[in-house]
Amino acid sequence: STVFANGSLLLTNVKPRSFGVYRCVGRGPRGKPTVLEAELRMAEINDMLMFSPKIFIANTTQHVECPPPRGLPLPVVSWYRGSTRVPTEGRVYQAGNELIFNEIAEEDSGIYTCKARNKAGEKTRDLSITVATFPEWVVKPTSSKLDEGKPGFLHCSTRATPTPTVTWFRNNVDISGVKKLKFTPPPLSQQCIELNKDMTIQCSATGREKPLIEWSKGDGSRISPHIRQEAGLLHFTKVTKSDAGHYVCVASNSQGRIRAPVHLIVAVLPKFKMEPENTTVYQGYIAVLNCQATGEPQPNIHWKVKENPSKVTHRVQKVANGSLVIHDVNAEDSGKYTCIAGNNCSILHRDAFLYVVSKPAVFEENGNHHTPYKMIQTIGLSVGAAVAYIIIVLGLMFYCKKRRKAKRLHKGPEGEEPEMEVLNGGTLQQNGQLTAEIQEEASINNISMTVMSNKRHSMHDKLHFPRSNLKAITTLGKGEYGEVFLAKAKGMDKSEAEMVVLVKSLTTRDEQLQLEFRREFEMFSKMNHKNVVRLLGLCREVEPHYMITEYVDLGDLKQYLRIAKGKEEKIKSQPLGTKQKVGICTQVALGMEYLSNHRFVHKDLAARNCLISAQRQVKVAALGLRKDVYNSEYYHFHQAWIPLRWMPTEAIFEDDFSTKSDVWSFGVLMWEVFSQGELPFSKLSDDEVLTGIQNNQIKHSAPDGCPSKLYKLMQHCWAASPKDRPSFSEIVNTLGEIPADSKV
Repeated sequence: STVFANGSLLLTNVKPRSFGVYRCVGRGPRGKPTVLEAELRMAEINDMLMFSPKIFIANTTQHVECPPPRGLPLPVVSWYRGSTRVPTEGRVYQAGNELIFNEIAEEDSGIYTCKARNKAGEKTRDLSITVATFPEWVVKPTSSKLDEGKPGFLHCSTRATPTPTVTWFRNNVDISGVKKLKFTPPPLSQQCIELNKDMTIQCSATGREKPLIEWSKGDGSRISPHIRQEAGLLHFTKVTKSDAGHYVCVASNSQGRIRAPVHLIVAVLPKFKMEPENTTVYQGYIAVLNCQATGEPQPNIHWKVKENPSKVTHRVQKVANGSLVIHDVNAEDSGKYTCIAGNNCSILHRDAFLYVVSKPAVFEENGNHHTPYKMIQTIGLSVGAAVAYIIIVLGLMFYCKKRRKAKRLHKGPEGEEPEMEVLNGGTLQQNGQLTAEIQEEASINNISMTVMSNKRHSMHDKLHFPRSNLKAITTLGKGEYGEVFLAKAKGMDKSEAEMVVLVKSLTTRDEQLQLEFRREFEMFSKMNHKNVVRLLGLCREVEPHYMITEYVDLGDLKQYLRIAKGKEEKIKSQPLGTKQKVGICTQVALGMEYLSNHRFVHKDLAARNCLISAQRQVKVAALGLRKDVYNSEYYHFHQAWIPLRWMPTEAIFEDDFSTKSDVWSFGVLMWEVFSQGELPFSKLSDDEVLTGIQNNQIKHSAPDGCPSKLYKLMQHCWAASPKDRPSFSEIVNTLGEIPADSKV
């Protein structure tokens, strides 16, 4: 710094430490010194708020404000259209921070830019303005006489901004779109069928009249005799390798014919021949995690270490059979290891934990080796203590069982009273008699229904499944109720000796969560739709209670989308094109249409809560892995964990859940599918997302490769008012109209 002769102070190379208060003191031969102060502060300018597109009606007066961003000194705002600054007077002019249109006209449509400037720099935000005009007739429909049996046309053409929608009515009944001949949904262009299994491929279509649906081979040859057709279904009895190839589904009626080609791959789905197991090794030793799988094509084996792809180094090597060998292990090698086995048709995951411990020291006493004796002594004491503990536990169980039996025998001359379960898990009595019925909330959206207790017990008895027939495979994670894991169920399905199921355990003592658990299995027990998971059984004889639901081989949709997007080509599933993505969205929409028609509300619809099979059949589920696996996708708000990035404002701030809030969530799910598993608003923190939603300042951008018609459907689902959002039936119809070659 330099002080000049005239008293001025020059600061060179200003840094953050240079900012603060400076005092100038002037002294003369007489009188008191004169003191003046000046503060040096850093010039800054923050980002501006984003504009949402505006649509104005022609010939009206409109005002658009551009609030200046925070900054020092206060930024100055100016409006531009293109490179031309908006004047301060005229029909379109700037007054203060506002852009004002007097008698706005169609030619005023376009992009306007608000610029804020100060010493720190300049910030800009673009605003899209569309001037809506009233539709005008280009060609009016006229009365016409048409020849019977010949095609005829009635013309109707209008113009306006934005482009108007034309709808035809016949006798006051809408005949636009819903009567179009189309597949619902289009069959997937590439599907897998499992060798030596009975399989079914589906093709369905709708039209003005019910269409005739037929299958044929793509090369014109005859379909094998062991394959039969029935109402659009292609049934394979014991699939053979010769069944692979190209097939065509043809739907026809008086409106014409439509075709959908399907390429079938015959495969043996991967199965683990040897699964990785939890392993404990001494530091400095060699650790071996085995993993072998069979299938056709032969599955490729890959490993993930602590959720990251394993890298081959001089210490970490993958041998030819798929096993992972780690030399000279250290404490940093501890953690979760995931073996991924996959071929063209399916992917399997198995987790195992590696624990690295320090090698215990061996001590000598008086030069003599007593270690073997002391080890035997320690083992003997441990085994003896464990046996004693087991005997005590068995004794207590026997004692408690006898007491319960004695209490039941003590219940009056008329024998045992029939218990009736209520929502808190106890029994309900009035004047010594159990009530005949209870009022309970039977679904996720809190619809009340009165259920006779004997009917409910009958349903529970029908769904009862022996706990001893369940064999746990692997833990998927933790939810609100407790642990969620996969298990093999013996005797669940008569066609299979064992089947893989998903089990949700109830370990919480929270009464509200116990009620929610009860609501969930009551809801799924009433569901019967191909795109909604089925409740298979209940284990309620002892705690913890288990809810057993359907599970499909590829797991949840979120993980599937992430894998499909990854660079590991050998374990990729079949590539996801626009047609496949629309097919996935359509299946979820069909499942949600079924739920909404039965007056159920999901409240947590997202890719993580949907399951997908190797044949890309999607099922709406409620995995709820919010405590560990998907913890980052939930936000703690008002003493509850909520899926903030999937919720509309009325659900967040008013706790108002409905089918329309599920529609909003479905719009985000479509965005997830087309972004292949990206987190919505991934660049913003939860608090920033909450503020942006509250102030209507953030919007989802169109994912890469998303058809414009589908992005418009997403925006329709995200309408601010629930009344303006479409129903799931309308969503299904719109998705059915999107062609596979839609332009982006």
